[in-house]
Amino acid sequence: MRASGGPIGLAAVLLLLVCATGLSWGSSSRHELYGRGRLVAVEAPNIVKLRMVGRDNLVTARLLGVGSPRNRDRIKDLGPQGISYIQRHQLWEVSRNCVKSLVDQRVVEVWTRKWDKFDGKNRLLVYLLVPDESGKPLDVNAEIIRRGLGFVTRDYVHVTFVGYKNLEDAAREHRLGIWGVLSKDRVSSLAR
Repeated sequence: MRASGGPIGLAAVLLLLVCATGLSWGSSSRHELYGRGRLVAVEAPNIVKLRMVGRDNLVTARLLGVGSPRNRDRIKDLGPQGISYIQRHQLWEVSRNCVKSLVDQRVVEVWTRKWDKFDGKNRLLVYLLVPDESGKPLDVNAEIIRRGLGFVTRDYVHVTFVGYKNLEDAAREHRLGIWGVLSKDRVSSLAR
């Protein structure tokens, strides 16, 4: 998808993409509300510990569709210059802080798939949604990708892949976060 009309056109496209990733969670046949929780810790940009409200148990959760800027398999395509850029600008820590700022001191909705709720390390596979007054919750997973602070993954099949991939492409095109080191030509060559 290509934006036209300058910054206003780009803003409109990004808004549509964010809305597209915010599935109709409540009516999805593939997802269910696992519960509500509060952030205890951000272990990595895509791994959080939550205390579930009403259950008072701790859950380690892996954000579906989000890859960490420290994942060697994902960053190898950026080459030595890209890896150095991520390290020099401490983008892993920036990404962790972003997650914390989005979720800290809030009760978040924890959505899971109705099948395969846990990964091989027994982490709950989740989408985190931050409710707001407008009625359209913030999809934390999508926000990380939109800001260029994580990669879209295919580790676990998720229905938001296309929307997340569009957000990643926009972040790459605008050289946000981990994509900041790339030249315009390199951005085009990495587009998939």
